[in-house]
Amino acid sequence: MIMTTFTEALDFSGKTVIPFTTHAMSGLGTTERDYAASCGGATFGEGLAVRGEKARDADDEVGSWLRRIGLLRG
Repeated sequence: MIMTTFTEALDFSGKTVIPFTTHAMSGLGTTERDYAASCGGATFGEGLAVRGEKARDADDEVGSWLRRIGLLRG
């Protein structure tokens, strides 16, 4: 996984990682587990996976998720 190579080279101490992805079939898959292993010292928030063909219509889903995790008010 190319992102694992990238994240292993960084210091995530005291940082929060919140996975977000579009996908065709696998959702978040093993993303959370993989990042937990490669982002040493990070805290992880609730991730979101949006099916690619629904991404253009995902405003409500993304907005609801952002409010739920405290990154958007209102």
